[in-house]
Amino acid sequence: MLRIASVFLLSACLMAWPTCVRSQDLRKPFTVADSIGTTHALYTESNDPVLISPNRKKFLVLLEWGDLARNGSWVELLLGSTRSIEAASRAHVVARLFSKSTVRASDLIKNVRWLADNERITFLWDDGKQYARIVSVNTETRRIDTLLQHSTPIVKYDISQDGQTIIFLAQSPRNTPRDAELDRMGFAVTDQPLRSILRGDFDGWTSGSRYETFVVSRPGKQPRRIREPSRVWSTPPELLQLSPNAHYALLVRPAEEIPQSWDAYSEHVFKDLYLPAAREDSTAPNYIRQYFIVDITRGIIQPLWNAPENPLGDVVWSRDSQRVVIGPTFLPVLRTDDVGRSGRAVAEVDVISGQFDCLPVPPSPGSYYRPVRWSDDGILEVARELEGSPKGTSFLFKKLNGKWNKIEEEARATRSLLGVRIELRQDPNTPPALYAVNENGADQLIRELNPRLQKEVTLGHVEPVHWSGGDGRSWTGLLYYPVHYHSGQSYPLVVQTHGYSTQEFSPDGSFTTVFAAQELANRDIAVLQIGGPDSGIEDIVATPSEPRVYMSGFEGGINHFLELGLAEPGKIGIIGFSRTGWLVEYMITHSSIVLAAAEVADNIDAGYFQYVMDSDENRAFDENGNGSRPFGKGVEMWARMAPGFNADRVQTPLRMEVDSGPIDEILTAWEMFSNLRHLRKPVELFVIPDIQHGVHILQNPGQRLASQGGTVDWFCFWLKGEEDPDPQKTGQYIRWHQLKNLLK
Repeated sequence: MLRIASVFLLSACLMAWPTCVRSQDLRKPFTVADSIGTTHALYTESNDPVLISPNRKKFLVLLEWGDLARNGSWVELLLGSTRSIEAASRAHVVARLFSKSTVRASDLIKNVRWLADNERITFLWDDGKQYARIVSVNTETRRIDTLLQHSTPIVKYDISQDGQTIIFLAQSPRNTPRDAELDRMGFAVTDQPLRSILRGDFDGWTSGSRYETFVVSRPGKQPRRIREPSRVWSTPPELLQLSPNAHYALLVRPAEEIPQSWDAYSEHVFKDLYLPAAREDSTAPNYIRQYFIVDITRGIIQPLWNAPENPLGDVVWSRDSQRVVIGPTFLPVLRTDDVGRSGRAVAEVDVISGQFDCLPVPPSPGSYYRPVRWSDDGILEVARELEGSPKGTSFLFKKLNGKWNKIEEEARATRSLLGVRIELRQDPNTPPALYAVNENGADQLIRELNPRLQKEVTLGHVEPVHWSGGDGRSWTGLLYYPVHYHSGQSYPLVVQTHGYSTQEFSPDGSFTTVFAAQELANRDIAVLQIGGPDSGIEDIVATPSEPRVYMSGFEGGINHFLELGLAEPGKIGIIGFSRTGWLVEYMITHSSIVLAAAEVADNIDAGYFQYVMDSDENRAFDENGNGSRPFGKGVEMWARMAPGFNADRVQTPLRMEVDSGPIDEILTAWEMFSNLRHLRKPVELFVIPDIQHGVHILQNPGQRLASQGGTVDWFCFWLKGEEDPDPQKTGQYIRWHQLKNLLK
């Protein structure tokens, strides 16, 4: 039935296509440069692009776009009134900032806060010239002030409503004298990570592995360090949130102890990946984190309760600063049920005693619940989040007679009291625009973020599509049609992996590293943007089934469009990024379908070389993904599963890319690259510009142009035989023709 539905949708689309093509004749093709210059609304920590002032009378939206000529990015702070939709439509820019930083877009400006005076906004700003600093903007006078700088990078902060108390997390400093001493005297390698040694940090220090917590009681005073255990962090800080009265703060940090009772938790990743690594060496870094309460006055820190953190969890404070609501979350083992053991509960927790009450959220497989806001009248908004959706359905709860209850009438009343709301409207075919909507449903345009996109450039039509994998699982994705699609004609097809959204305008696909959906569609290449199977993904993550299931889905999608006549046989490509790079490498080493070209970027590969370089907490992923440890009889399993051990089976030209810096990250790609090169297979390993400051999700215009532009050139070369006449790319095509000769 799904296949029949896809055929119907395809036929309907083709009926309207000639008009669409004629209307686009005067427009220019959408390019990587156009994508870099596209304006995006930056989402806040609450997963919402709109920040409402405390008195509900103003709104703020952060806008970001790249400037290729200056090789940097602009950020605008757009301010408006919620008094009426007419007033909202007169929103204006109160600050425009420029950054040369190479951090990802969401890290240019973050932790944005309104202060209680409804005039000042504070945020962590990275201009690329110095360490990120805490900045304030007065929306009335437009004055910009630096509130706090630190001697090491600040990675997260929060500020009290009166602006007097600041708590922040900063990287621990390098011990340069100690490294110099070890270099002079020699040193023994014990638990130091390989990468830290290669970077000259012989004592084991690595950027992002150690953090310190500080409090500033008044702007201008010296920071006071919080007494806390010294632990190595395996992930950057996720949460730091002050209570409304600024007496406490809630943060997430590595768990100090892993009690035996935590073995009862049932969630797959925690139970099968995080826990075994932590049990093997309790003193070594691991991925298990915990909520901690900071007592600001006393300067001490302690666990909130006896339960680990779910990385998906969000937190809201009560107005009296005595309680928090957390969700989704694990619950203390001795006082929970299956929902709490699986990490899917939503609970109100007393920050002093750790006692908790659960909210009666309805069961919802494939989704989770997170708290959004807790109003003065005690009404708690909880959102149900679904995969592929930037904003979920909201439910309201209120505590009556000591028990949380889901409410209905209050929900409608609360919504009516909000007056004008601000919406960011978009879909896969419609660039984002801001609208003001009143309580009667009347709306007014505030701003089109990219008015030129639909007037000056061509965009391929995008629509949801469905198919079945070879194993019978259902899959869904987005198909970006070639701009000049004609009925009865077949086109090259590129499969882009790592997720999709049916509610967002995503011209590149799921990420700005390597993916280039509309750019390829404008070269008359169809693009299939996919995530995972429609259901059951939680059960296969980091198991030998994961690459098999994904390969089956990739093959099913390719065969589906070959059967429809849209995809041209022998002209199929695929792209993997990060985790899906492993899945793509698995496909080109295990599938019976021979692809015309493939590309992977900044990816894991479940290979032996990455395994021996990794710390223990990361090795668990490779061991589970390959079904064993690579010792003794387990080597046989690795020989069958790991792409690096099957490089001899590759028949597809492969472009590999390294995006995260510094340069020693090239070692993550070395096993597959060196094996293919040794076997005289067509492979290229590309290192992006300024790799010493490279990041996983690219934002810097020059880096994006090299990455995404490389994607367009690679697939046009292998799928269409086309070459960019730009003389600066002559060397690139000389290399690729040499690779093509290896296939003869």
